[in-house]
Amino acid sequence: MAYPSDVGRLAGGWFIALIACGSSGMGDVDGGVDGDVDGGRSLGFVETLDERDDFGVLGSIPAAVGAGEFTVELWLRPDDRFPFGPTGGGDQRTNWSSEDEPIYDDGDWWFRGNFLIDGHNNRDFSRGTFSLQFYGSGRLRWLFGDRGSVPPGGVWAVQGDVTANAPNLVDGAWHHVALVRRFAGAAGADLEMWIDGQLIDTETSDVRTDMNEFWSDWSEFPDGQPGWFFGAEKQAAIDVLAAYEDYKGLVSDFRALSLARSPARLADYRAAVTGAEPGVELFIPFAEGSGDRACDPFRASLCIELEGVAADAWTAEGPPTQ
Repeated sequence: MAYPSDVGRLAGGWFIALIACGSSGMGDVDGGVDGDVDGGRSLGFVETLDERDDFGVLGSIPAAVGAGEFTVELWLRPDDRFPFGPTGGGDQRTNWSSEDEPIYDDGDWWFRGNFLIDGHNNRDFSRGTFSLQFYGSGRLRWLFGDRGSVPPGGVWAVQGDVTANAPNLVDGAWHHVALVRRFAGAAGADLEMWIDGQLIDTETSDVRTDMNEFWSDWSEFPDGQPGWFFGAEKQAAIDVLAAYEDYKGLVSDFRALSLARSPARLADYRAAVTGAEPGVELFIPFAEGSGDRACDPFRASLCIELEGVAADAWTAEGPPTQ
């Protein structure tokens, strides 16, 4: 395993902020790709045991992402050295959550899980939430609040069925994840989760909300909580909560597109990427390998600013693209 650090190594934590001065849409037709960026690399989040989180903040979402159909993609390799178990007490930081409450069962069905992305609007979950969470011993779910007619909990849950097609992703391997909003019918949208080229689950929303209504200025989000937080639950990251279950492992090739990827393209998930594909509005390959910035090579104004990152938080290991 080439994880970037021993447990607790980044005791001071680290912070990532995305500075976005603009975006450049590159078309509205899905297309092929060829080539790769610097061979592919990644950045790692580690577990910290002193009640301080390492995390990142995507503070500005390109305006074209969320206005209509969209796709968000990334590669990840969770750290499988941590056990599955409860996350309600002293094991909150060290375990991958085994919690598996039925969705929409009550208002707190989603509560315990390791956040890879926490984009919750903690003032009103239905207004702009975009989160990605591990639960149920290595399964993944997408939580999405678009003001649709959701049951208790306030967010749609897109996740696999434990008895059928939901894979355990905490297995020491790289996995590709794609989250898609695809318009369906006269006024609705299908919310799709794809893992390693397979459609895992679809939830149908009854609305097509322009999500940049919430993401453009974050005015409806609580103070200190605007944006998508990577690697930690946002309230724990800013010390509103003492602790919360978080993500530990590698991430690479984060992309946001202003179109719904075709099923054929999603099935071809190992295809190498350049970031210049049609519809790509943001591409962070994590290819620098060192330093305090991770930037979009095609959109110079889009960079992730890194603070307090140890040298071994970067790794030359990348996902298995072709």
